[in-house]
Amino acid sequence: MLRNKEKAELKQAIIDLVNNEHGRPIPPGIIVKKLLNQYKHIDNVRNLIYKHISDLINEKQFKQLPSKSIVLFNSKNNINVYTNAPIDNSQTLQGTISINSAGNGFIKLKDEKKAQYYVYKTNLNSALDGDTVEFSPMKKPSIGDLKDAVITKVISRGKDFYVGIFNLNKDGTYKISIDNQKIKMDVKLDDIHGLVNGQKILIQIKKFEKDIAYGSVSRVIGHTGDVGVDILSIVYDNGVEPEFPNNIIEYARNLKLDIDPYQRQIRKDLTNLPIVTIDPATSKDFDDAFYTKKLDGDKYFLSVSIADVSHYVRFKSELDEEALNRGCSIYLVDRVIPMLPHNLSDDLCSLNPNVERLALTCDMIINNVGAIQDIKVYPSIIKSHRRYSYDEVNAFYNKTDDLKNDPKDVKEMLLIALELHRVLDITKKKRGYINFDVPEPIIMVDKDCVPTEIKKHESGTAQRMIEDFMVAANEAVTIHANKEKWPFVYRVHDKPNEDRLKTFALEAKRLGFKIPTDIKNIKPIDISKWLEVNKDNQNLDLIHMMLLRCMAKAEYSTKNIGHFGLALKDYTHFTSPIRRYPDLMVHRIYWMYEFEKNKTNEGNRKEMSSLLEEYCEKSSKNELRSIQCERDVNQMKFAEYMSKHIGEEFEATVSSVSNFGMFVQLPNTIEGLIKLASCKDDYYTFNEKTNELVGKRKGNRYSLGTKVKVKLILADKNTRKIEFELLQHLGNR
Repeated sequence: MLRNKEKAELKQAIIDLVNNEHGRPIPPGIIVKKLLNQYKHIDNVRNLIYKHISDLINEKQFKQLPSKSIVLFNSKNNINVYTNAPIDNSQTLQGTISINSAGNGFIKLKDEKKAQYYVYKTNLNSALDGDTVEFSPMKKPSIGDLKDAVITKVISRGKDFYVGIFNLNKDGTYKISIDNQKIKMDVKLDDIHGLVNGQKILIQIKKFEKDIAYGSVSRVIGHTGDVGVDILSIVYDNGVEPEFPNNIIEYARNLKLDIDPYQRQIRKDLTNLPIVTIDPATSKDFDDAFYTKKLDGDKYFLSVSIADVSHYVRFKSELDEEALNRGCSIYLVDRVIPMLPHNLSDDLCSLNPNVERLALTCDMIINNVGAIQDIKVYPSIIKSHRRYSYDEVNAFYNKTDDLKNDPKDVKEMLLIALELHRVLDITKKKRGYINFDVPEPIIMVDKDCVPTEIKKHESGTAQRMIEDFMVAANEAVTIHANKEKWPFVYRVHDKPNEDRLKTFALEAKRLGFKIPTDIKNIKPIDISKWLEVNKDNQNLDLIHMMLLRCMAKAEYSTKNIGHFGLALKDYTHFTSPIRRYPDLMVHRIYWMYEFEKNKTNEGNRKEMSSLLEEYCEKSSKNELRSIQCERDVNQMKFAEYMSKHIGEEFEATVSSVSNFGMFVQLPNTIEGLIKLASCKDDYYTFNEKTNELVGKRKGNRYSLGTKVKVKLILADKNTRKIEFELLQHLGNR
């Protein structure tokens, strides 16, 4: 039996521990962790600590925050003590800070995988989310793995432009509400002339003083109620310019299709071949076309023709600089922000049907086991004989449409293409191609861009066939360039980090996923085998998503380390120069080093070669920017769609778990958060080792794959947040 003295001693130890945090919130699980060994002689001490915490909350000695963390009831006074804790001036470090929704920061050092330092919001000293900062640790005990720190200097800003709403008060004063919820500063403008209440504006921040940012209006985006302003606000906030400057529009407008005698001399005329394009039904730019035929000896001839954008976008021209700065086209729910002006992307460079177009063509001979045996790359003139949509070709392959109005030779060619696709499909699986079958959402919107339906993207035979043909062309042009030993641009994908794979393995095994091979010296074929062995696992969608998260990011580089996901030693991006700048770089290399090597100035060749690494790095960053922009828009539209379903109940699957709650995914791919604070049926603690939330009284366990019933309680378009309330545990896996 526990003596009163021991009981009181344990309770006082809890109070002392929280008191020593000087106002910093501490999770109950950390309190338990810190006191467990000291009082392990007491029976059932873990539950007793939790009981003492509950009692101290009821006695108003402790206050429990929405995050479930504990602070002293009069914690406001203690925060001053906490923020004035001594600083270790002997250490000056640098890192990148990310700020959470509560306004506190987490600093990650260069080349580190996760944050190691925590910065309370009063110690930010004007640092904003994404800034590179100089900081010093504080002389106080740390909680868990995080050490407390103070920002001493902002070295460089993550961004200078922010989107906000101009709110005009009745007394003539104003307030700027920054869209980014992580920015907590007041903003003062140097001129508000002409601004109207409720306008969305793009602000350039010029200087900071204490908690005030001073800036100027760079652009009025529109009124918050205007159609499309919600998407434009996200576009501008991500540093993307949706419109082309007038000089670029004028430059592009003056370009014409002029196939002069020289071009006809140096290019191969392929206009008589039944070349076709296959794209989504809504596409306006067609940068790839193909033709294939069967050869003797069970071999195939595959010809992939790509729009010759480099003919119009000359190296170091105004148009080239604009394309480099954009990096890629961005595809949003209701619009495309192109890399090139529309008269190029939709007309001159687009392989539209029944018109001559300039192209670069890659001819390949492929044997019956999918090996590329011969490669020829050359400039050409082509004429697309038919513009197909994926739906049309899939219907033809499924025998629901015989394409009766199409020429016989074109239809025969499509059937040979299907044959070749099957050969290439078998080959890529054998070499270890990893099929990340993660469902992608399609957001359907009405004329006012209001989302009406969210459905999963379905990929048919035609989509997979075109992907196989483009991958073959990308590989072939890389093999040829390597053979010639040119400076080159590669699309590389490193093997996954071993620690991340170990974490994946632990999680996946709990979902019944069998891992028959060692992860130490992982090869693509190993992961491909995992997926094949587990093809009937009921949590395969979730496992695909987990596996994708632990993969390295693909990027552009002048160093060839291969492409892990495709299981290819040689790979680049060659097939989409209308919408990706690196493809344009690859085309240019071919012109300078092969097609016009005798006409190319050696100085230009050296200059371009010296810029390749810089251009690769810039292209990789622009790609990440476009992905973030697309994700932000999708998340905003998800929240807008779900806002019409507040109070409704859904069945969902737990997709990730943390110490503050769990994310769940609906069948339509939409994810939302269940905060621990909204789990009223029990007191939950996070078990870091097993990565699960465990109920203290009922013992329910929530981990990846757990099926739950939830109620939607929040869907905020402005913050892009979706939150659910937990109703019922429906079973683990």
